[in-house]
Amino acid sequence: MFTATRRELNAIRRTLAVERWTRSDGALCLVGRRADCRLHLFLTGIGTVKAQAVSRAALAGQRLDLAISSGFACALVPSGVGDLLIGHDVVVAGGGEPLSCAAPWRAAALAAAAAAGVPARSGRFVTVSDVVWRAVDKGRLAADTGAVGLDMESAAVGRAAVEAQVPFLVIRAASDLLDEDLPIDFNLFLDPAGWLRGGVQCLTRPSVLAGLNRLRRQSAVASERLGRFFERFLDDLA
Repeated sequence: MFTATRRELNAIRRTLAVERWTRSDGALCLVGRRADCRLHLFLTGIGTVKAQAVSRAALAGQRLDLAISSGFACALVPSGVGDLLIGHDVVVAGGGEPLSCAAPWRAAALAAAAAAGVPARSGRFVTVSDVVWRAVDKGRLAADTGAVGLDMESAAVGRAAVEAQVPFLVIRAASDLLDEDLPIDFNLFLDPAGWLRGGVQCLTRPSVLAGLNRLRRQSAVASERLGRFFERFLDDLA
């Protein structure tokens, strides 16, 4: 399983009995167990370049039964915070052939979400290279792709899984919604040169701090829902 950030990893870690922490080609990896399932939970970092490097190395180094791109996502359809978005396929914004998710595993995920009481829907994911933080841009991307959700890593994980001939899924929880702007352009924080500008905006604009607090609360809901889902999903596999 592949997550971009520590907060996303922790949402899933809480459902596991941790066996050990290790590193795989420099990437942090948690090895844990739930029932009869052993999981390798990789921290990729944000973006397709990092996700591609980590997932390729991980899938080349060991035989896995399933590769899952998980964590948080932006909903591109009317949704509630914490709703589960399960990929039917994933495309890269701007073109390219879609990568299909494994249909039997997708059906199992939808069944587990229903049993766990977590609202879920399945559809296309779109992977982007930059943070899409304005509602108007989210709407344009939704219209162009027909996707239910967007992220910055799933296409890279999917490509690595296809190359390794391993079934692939996208399972993410909505932490921000179609009709809302993010509180700040988070692309600033993906570039070391932008940290100062981003920090100044956070300190001088009260609306940014209020928006960050809202996003923190929404991420907490998404984290709880994701953990609840994986408890049921993994138990059903036992």
